[in-house]
Amino acid sequence: MGIPGDRWWISAPGRVSTTREAFLELLDTTSAVDTPERVRFRFRLAGPGRRGVAWVVDLVLKVILVAVAGVVLSPLLLLPGVGGIGQGALLLVLFFVEWVYGVVFETLMSGRTPGKLLLSLRVVREDGAPGRFPDFLLRNLLRAADFLPALFVVGLTSMLLDRKLRRIGDFVAGTIVVVEVRGEVLGDLEIVPPVSEAERQALPARVDLSREELSLIEEFLRRRARFTPQRAEELAWHLGPAIGERTGITAPSWERVLSLAYARATGKDR
Repeated sequence: MGIPGDRWWISAPGRVSTTREAFLELLDTTSAVDTPERVRFRFRLAGPGRRGVAWVVDLVLKVILVAVAGVVLSPLLLLPGVGGIGQGALLLVLFFVEWVYGVVFETLMSGRTPGKLLLSLRVVREDGAPGRFPDFLLRNLLRAADFLPALFVVGLTSMLLDRKLRRIGDFVAGTIVVVEVRGEVLGDLEIVPPVSEAERQALPARVDLSREELSLIEEFLRRRARFTPQRAEELAWHLGPAIGERTGITAPSWERVLSLAYARATGKDR
């Protein structure tokens, strides 16, 4: 049973752990990433083979971009007196394709390039959080170090020796590359069944839940449909008694105590 105001609890006989870590472990042992598009992806680490195919796809697209730029700039390259302008423009295109392509696409596409998108890969932070522009910038700038001495020998060696399959750029940027398995779209959380008028009248005027408690109850309610009633009640027991004692909420089950506490705290009881 949880202790009000205490972050420690008994999650199994003889074992003590933090509330969030232990409760989420009970709910789901599979890692997940919530993307900016509000889609949840369960993931596994991407190996050199799959990443290599994605790199080849991006390489082909880069070659196409350079070829198209060459065709567009060909009049400038051939005209007397302005050939230098055309050459300068083509060098800028080459610079963009080599050094900026990955940064731009990974930033705009939430950790993906076209090649990664095709192979269902995504760059995320080591803790599973979405990557940010500085992360993408660092990992792409260090691609040259991974390429040394040729054909990504350093990068491949680093990936084979690291349990998280990170190349040098990933080490410095604090990122990993994962394989996405599309899960459920994160919708608005609903209280099922809705709070009845009798329950609403019996609730205290105000229920204060900590940010951690709100987060844990949300995790539980989002995944409730996966569990049998017995399993749901078993999980709710880890939080329900402490919250019920502190708030004065009573209900036929600990699952309902959590639902009612969350509903009143967030205004979803109306």
